Amino acid sequence: MLIYQTKEKKGYGKQNYYWNEYHLEDDTVSKHRCHRQKFFDGHENNWETDETRTDSWKIDDPDMPDWLNKYI
Repeated sequence: MLIYQTKEKKGYGKQNYYWNEYHLEDDTVSKHRCHRQKFFDGHENNWETDETRTDSWKIDDPDMPDWLNKYI
């Protein structure tokens, strides 16, 4: 379940965008780095997205960012 999403930021180039999403899965909060980019496939422009899990914390983990507790 998505609990928080940061604003989209421009990356390198004109058609690259990045944002972070925080998901709650059972008793674990995970951080996902998301990316979308536009590419030309020979016929038309298409958007491609990908997502990478970069970090995770248990709900009672002291290393989890304090600001994230209010979204749980």
